[in-house]
Amino acid sequence: MNKNIKQGRYNSMSEAIKSGKQVIDEFFAEIMNIKGVDKKTVEKLTSLYSEGKLTDTNIENAMGQLFQEELDTTEEKDDKD
Repeated sequence: MNKNIKQGRYNSMSEAIKSGKQVIDEFFAEIMNIKGVDKKTVEKLTSLYSEGKLTDTNIENAMGQLFQEELDTTEEKDDKD
């Protein structure tokens, strides 16, 4: 038997192994701390995840919307110059 288990260092396998949901939850909890990350993109993805709507289609639509907003902002700046 594993020495750590004998000595009671692990109460169960569930403490040693994280579920997929735990890993994803931790990822979304920490994603804003990643250096250089686009905050609008992260906010949109985090929102979709927390709403249970993180699907391929919703991600594509959200990223398309962010892209269009950025284009509109760039065009407005160009028009002012």
